[in-house]
Amino acid sequence: MTDVQLALRSYLTSTALFGLCGNRIYAGRDVPPPGYKPGDGPAVCFKVRGGRIDDSEALIKSSVQFKCYGQDELQAERVYRTLFDSLHVHGHATIRWAFLEVLGQPMTEPQTGWFINLCFFQVWATKG
Repeated sequence: MTDVQLALRSYLTSTALFGLCGNRIYAGRDVPPPGYKPGDGPAVCFKVRGGRIDDSEALIKSSVQFKCYGQDELQAERVYRTLFDSLHVHGHATIRWAFLEVLGQPMTEPQTGWFINLCFFQVWATKG
């Protein structure tokens, strides 16, 4: 079965999001790895939060949580918009489609006080 998080990260590194965040696109994570600070540059963390397999279409239909980090609210919003432009109604061989489920919500992360934009996408991937 396809590792949706790995396939999604691979896809995102071929988009404008990689140009903005570089290697700070973290798959399977709720928060950035230890040592990251927003001053290091914008970042995205994402993880699958559930979904289902559609055997009739040979697809894994996952709900994915994304947290877009920035040094301030404007940069976190820019990361979110770049993610949206890179992912919504796009895809390739493994990541077939992605649809925004919940619009980005600007907020401050309670544990760190960092600026984030929280959103959710429905991601359809081939079963592999």
